[in-house]
Amino acid sequence: MSGNYIMPYRIKASFLAGILALLSGSVAAQENIKREEQLAVIVRPSADSITLRWAPLQVDDWQTANQYGYRVERFTLVRHGKVVKPPEQKLLTPSPLKPLPEEQWEKFVGNKYGMVTAQALYGETFELDIAHTDIMQIVNKAKESEQRYSIALFCADMSPVIAKAQGLYFADKQIEKDVRYLYRVSVITPTDTLRGSVFIDPAQKYQLPSVAGVTGQATGNVVTLRWNQGEYESLYTTYSVERSEDGKTFTAVSDIAGVTLSKKGQESKYQYAVDTVATIGKEYSYRVRGITPFGEYGPSSNTIKVKGSKAVTSNVFITSALSADNKSIDIQWDFPASENDALAGFEVTRSSKASGVYKTIHKDILPSTSRAFKDVSPQQSNYYKIKARTLDGAEITSMPYLAMLVDSIPPAIPVGMQGKVDEYGNVRISWKPNADADIYGYRVYRAYYQSEEFALMTGEPVKDTTFTDRVELKSLNEKIHYQIMAIDRNQNQSALSAILSLSLPDKVPPMPPVWLPVKSTKEGVVLTWQPSGSQDVVKYEVYRKGDQGQWIRLITKPAGSDSVYTYTDQNLSNSNVQYYTVIAVDEANLESSPTPVVSGFMLSQPKPAVSMAAPTVDYVKKAIVLNWTYDQPNVTSFRVYRIVNDGTIQLYRTVKDKQFIDIGITANTKYSYRVMAVFGNGAFSEMGKETIVRY
Repeated sequence: MSGNYIMPYRIKASFLAGILALLSGSVAAQENIKREEQLAVIVRPSADSITLRWAPLQVDDWQTANQYGYRVERFTLVRHGKVVKPPEQKLLTPSPLKPLPEEQWEKFVGNKYGMVTAQALYGETFELDIAHTDIMQIVNKAKESEQRYSIALFCADMSPVIAKAQGLYFADKQIEKDVRYLYRVSVITPTDTLRGSVFIDPAQKYQLPSVAGVTGQATGNVVTLRWNQGEYESLYTTYSVERSEDGKTFTAVSDIAGVTLSKKGQESKYQYAVDTVATIGKEYSYRVRGITPFGEYGPSSNTIKVKGSKAVTSNVFITSALSADNKSIDIQWDFPASENDALAGFEVTRSSKASGVYKTIHKDILPSTSRAFKDVSPQQSNYYKIKARTLDGAEITSMPYLAMLVDSIPPAIPVGMQGKVDEYGNVRISWKPNADADIYGYRVYRAYYQSEEFALMTGEPVKDTTFTDRVELKSLNEKIHYQIMAIDRNQNQSALSAILSLSLPDKVPPMPPVWLPVKSTKEGVVLTWQPSGSQDVVKYEVYRKGDQGQWIRLITKPAGSDSVYTYTDQNLSNSNVQYYTVIAVDEANLESSPTPVVSGFMLSQPKPAVSMAAPTVDYVKKAIVLNWTYDQPNVTSFRVYRIVNDGTIQLYRTVKDKQFIDIGITANTKYSYRVMAVFGNGAFSEMGKETIVRY
């Protein structure tokens, strides 16, 4: 046999799909793979044996393994429910398993996967002749060694016989019941060891699932099946599509199984299969079966029934849409009668805009022989499309066609106007869209005074419900005024809208208010002021100076027509002097300068007088001893006032205790004393009764 192993047949393009699957890494997706190991190993139990399949995860490891071969070891871990210590180790392959020599592959001439594998293993060059398909161009761009590796493993997945011929398959028939095993597959080289392992409990029930959710659709005589292969990618490498003409007897549609393609995105989980039926209108049944890398077929999927239908190649055209009574519209369209038998019928759809959304305007689908329809409840403006529905579920839609009724009714007056002028004079106004279906646009009018005639600001009607403008701010006007008019497609005009008045930005702060005399009362400080002389003042803000020198806002009073404004500050805890100012704020939120600061205080409520006991006189020490009692809380000190003879009363001493000794008095002198208590909040008691001592 020559070194260049020539493939005896051309590989079909459908067969190549499996090659691409492996190029994208489908081998690494098999179940029970330990990612840190170099060999992926999977296992299947049966009644009398345990079958192993494995594959190197890298092309370099595959080439190494082909040279040195695979060793299979079995470790008995558990026997009859008891852990075996140490595990029993047994070499199952006295000689390493390697791919068959080149000359022995001749016996696989009748096996389509065998010839491809031989070419991948021993061919001097590796090229696939597939009629210049785009898929082939992708394959040819891959490195040759990667092609050989991927296709060899793909063929092993397609055929257990070829997997065994490549040294990638082993069946252990010397197994015991009620025993659990660990299998290790190794490639021992002079410098390294490649490993892969898998654990198996033969008693564990093994059952393949059926493929669920298979759907099908026929277009012409082409049937497309789809199912979710992402749910089964760890079990099935390929799929067999079966067809039946009577719903009972199924046969595979191809001798080459379909292969799971690895795509990106949402569609990567789906598998597709395409078949061509021979008879249009005849019902065919389809089902799908998964195939494992061990050559096992899973149960049949749900059955899909489809019918091929005649392919429709013509388009539908609306030829006219006219109204004879200005109340209804007669629509007519054209479609070849020769293709009526391929149609389920027609639908007439309508929209108020050419871009849609189009809705069907009748209940049941029209017969395939229909070519006319009367719209008895049209809108003023109507865009029509005709949908021809084919028997296989496809839709053929006409171009839109405009039909209008004569309209003499003006649209509604625009409402919902609002807007704003910024500090640079830029104006933006908006309004609610009219509910009329035939609105063509809007015209905008402006005036600086409501009493003058409004001027048109739009040359062409604006299509949107917003308008921008720019006005001069250096004027005496305080406001700018706008009105809107709606226009329909027949040039009917609405009346002008209500006037929208917008305040122009105010750059001049208002004049400050004027204080009136402040009153200090027991209830608090009464503040009164006259309003600002500016007309656009909206509020007044009153401030009081805090203990730290900061100004605290006490109240905001709305501006009105009052000639005098009043506020009483009752939130005071002592009789200390308080300081106040007030500012005016206008519509533009500009503030006046503060008024000159005024002051006031809350008159304190008098506290009970101090009750003084009879004084005593110490003639030896020349002293007068004063004692008193006082049971009010929060007293911080006492003030002692004295009058000598008929003089004026003066503050003489401030003491903490309820006693005072006046030392150094003079003989033949009259002394009068009075005491006042001082509280922590700054309040004072009433002056105590006068006590007179003659010394």
